[in-house]
Amino acid sequence: MAIIYSYPLDTTPQTGDLLIGTSIADGNATKSYTIASLVGLVNTQGGTGTVRTVSTADSTFISIAGGPITDVGTLVASLSAAGTPSNTTFLRGDNTWSPASTTGSPNIQVFDEGASITTAVNSFNFIGTGVTATAVDNAVTINVPTVANAITSIIGGTGITVDQPIGDVTITNSGVLSLIAGANITLTQATGVFTINASNNPGTVQSVVAGSGLKLESAAGTITTNPTIGIEYSGSNNYILIGQSIAVATENDSLAFNQLTSSNVKTTTFSTLPIAALPLVKTYIDAGDLNVVKNNTDTFNTTATVNNVVTLTSAEYTALAAKNVNTLYILDAATPPAALVITLTPVTNSISGPAAGYAITGAVANDTVSGIIGEPYTFTTIVTPTTGYYFSTSVAGNIVSGTIAATANVAQTLTGTVALLPTPAVTATLQVVTNIQGGPSSAYIISGNTTGAVSTGTAPHTYTFATTISNPPSNNAYTWLVAPVVTNATGTISGSQTVITTITGTLQLV
Repeated sequence: MAIIYSYPLDTTPQTGDLLIGTSIADGNATKSYTIASLVGLVNTQGGTGTVRTVSTADSTFISIAGGPITDVGTLVASLSAAGTPSNTTFLRGDNTWSPASTTGSPNIQVFDEGASITTAVNSFNFIGTGVTATAVDNAVTINVPTVANAITSIIGGTGITVDQPIGDVTITNSGVLSLIAGANITLTQATGVFTINASNNPGTVQSVVAGSGLKLESAAGTITTNPTIGIEYSGSNNYILIGQSIAVATENDSLAFNQLTSSNVKTTTFSTLPIAALPLVKTYIDAGDLNVVKNNTDTFNTTATVNNVVTLTSAEYTALAAKNVNTLYILDAATPPAALVITLTPVTNSISGPAAGYAITGAVANDTVSGIIGEPYTFTTIVTPTTGYYFSTSVAGNIVSGTIAATANVAQTLTGTVALLPTPAVTATLQVVTNIQGGPSSAYIISGNTTGAVSTGTAPHTYTFATTISNPPSNNAYTWLVAPVVTNATGTISGSQTVITTITGTLQLV
């Protein structure tokens, strides 16, 4: 018989492979056995049954560990219930350790809107119209009928937000949280409706701007706060310059004056001005009338007006070194002096500036004055600036005078400079007044022409400002409930002044 280790080694035996062995029951006869028969024999000898392995599986309430077991091992079983077992808890049907009350009632908490009512309820009693509760054995049915027009969801409106539309909804006021009355403001409310009253300023005036001939008394306030308007006495907007309208005064026109005795403004007319009110004029007139022969019937202007009369002979007249133009000399008729003629030759016009800027009247070329030797003569040419012009250099040479010595011609040369009246520069200064309700100034942007912008020109000056308003791109908290309206300042002014652009509108939270 071959030695066993001399045979080749089979590393993958099969249960059907054969093994050599000795059968004691057959008198120690040599026989062959299958590997499967030996395995079955070994497993059978371990017990009297046919179980070869034991596996484990958890149930709803029991967890088992330790399997599977094919030879020997230990199986460990434990409860799978949640909670903590103790002398105050019991295993409920839902596989949970829960506390039990000492009275036998379930230890159940009851809440109302999140606030605890009891921690160990004994019973429930459902009352109220429409709610019914029925029981079959221990099964209780509570019937809450559907309410017509029941609320199915809550949606936040303007100024209101909700964390969710259904379920336990939290409603938050995202708009006005409170109203606090400021200075000169009172708040009253009835059934939730608030009324805001301005106790000191019930009107709607937003600002006051000084117009033509007026000014804002800056020490008293601003155009929007306690403004005081006064008369403008200086600059291009002074009340006389701004309201000028050139006219010739008549005797019935009125003059305003401060009455010294009452310190009140009174009026009078030119015709009722007493001469005592014009002492300088009275003195001038009195001095001129002193020792003067009145001649109020002479309507001719070819010779000088006679104020004095002297009678004398021709020799005496000739002997006079100087003759007075306003004196009438009566001579001896036996030897009357010969009449002499002074003639004005063509006038030489050397006035600088536009000819349309003035008009010439009075003495003209070929005008004459007749008289005797020693009698004075005068030729007066009147040069008047037309509307819109003035003489920057006064007119000279328009008066030619002298004493008659013989028949002769006299010349006249006009000089001077005429120019346009200077037009004062005026400035319109912009003030933007906003009347935006419902939101702060940070909720909008004012652009274009803003407060302090100016428009300058000569009077009368036409100005136009363009201001715009919009929401800032980064601010989405507010939107326009009433769209803004911009009333831009535009017009014509004759004096420097502040002009107003107004902006109105109403904001609301998004």
